[in-house]
Amino acid sequence: MDLISEGTDKINILKSRELERKLNLQKKQETKKSTLAENEQLDYFERTFSEKQAYIENLIKLSENLPKDQLPEHFNIISKEILLLQKYVAASSLFLRNYFLQKCQNIIQELSNKTRDLENELLPKKKFGFRNKTKPKLLENNGKDVVDFNGKLSDSSAKESVNEEKQSPKIECGFYRRKEEVLCLSDEEIYKKDVSIEKLTNCVVYLKGIPSTLHLNHLTNCKIFSGPVSTSIFAENCYNCTFVIACQQLRLHSSENVDIYLHVTSRAIMEDCSKISVAPYNWVYENINKHFVEAGMDLSVNNWRCIDDFNWLNTTKHSPNWREMDQSVRVREWT
Repeated sequence: MDLISEGTDKINILKSRELERKLNLQKKQETKKSTLAENEQLDYFERTFSEKQAYIENLIKLSENLPKDQLPEHFNIISKEILLLQKYVAASSLFLRNYFLQKCQNIIQELSNKTRDLENELLPKKKFGFRNKTKPKLLENNGKDVVDFNGKLSDSSAKESVNEEKQSPKIECGFYRRKEEVLCLSDEEIYKKDVSIEKLTNCVVYLKGIPSTLHLNHLTNCKIFSGPVSTSIFAENCYNCTFVIACQQLRLHSSENVDIYLHVTSRAIMEDCSKISVAPYNWVYENINKHFVEAGMDLSVNNWRCIDDFNWLNTTKHSPNWREMDQSVRVREWT
């Protein structure tokens, strides 16, 4: 019995060693496969990142040779490509080494800076000049009496505005440095023009027509109503405002607590923004359907929910900087 028992123990030991050897071999093979897979993954990422980087750099170089009327849309395309590259890096961060991840982020930042500098060079903001002969474009009642911010007739407000006109710089098309006024521009005044609304406080602005582009800058406690903009709307430094706007592209920067009733045919872009609420565009005025057709926009195609946040690259969670407006608080009709 002792010999049989001893022989059995030796066989068990040999089986155990053989099993251990096979497990070690399997582990080495799996480790090798894992290393090869990781290297292949890194190689693929590097190739893809380099291709995307080269594509964006070519787009940036192309900017200098494009007609000015094509530049707003072109820069929108570049911004979206940069955002897609940012998201690609963020999605791949789990297997990227820290130094390589930082290198990619630096490249993306450099591309963003190049784009911003070139856009400022090729599409400079409107310069302001004195225009003493033109009266301020205020909303009028029966073509005679000026209406103040509260909807009351105010001859004194009209006189004050005329006096301010002599001292305040005015923009070529739009409004600049106004407070507590109701302002309106017709289709004839803004048709296919670059319109700028800047440095307004407690104002309501109606743009009943088809601007080529619309710039909204440094607005506080304002309501902006616009017909379809045939290219882009650029908004920045806007606080506690309501926008009812339609456009091909929207770019929103450095703004907070803004309600946007939006019609946009592509994806909107925001950066350095917070407390942004969006709802579908719902302003109605005479000839608006005709204006949408002339602007080359389809009323049935509205991507108001499609917003890319440059400050939120997590592809699995919604950005905390914007949300869909609750049905209960949306304005149904604008008076």
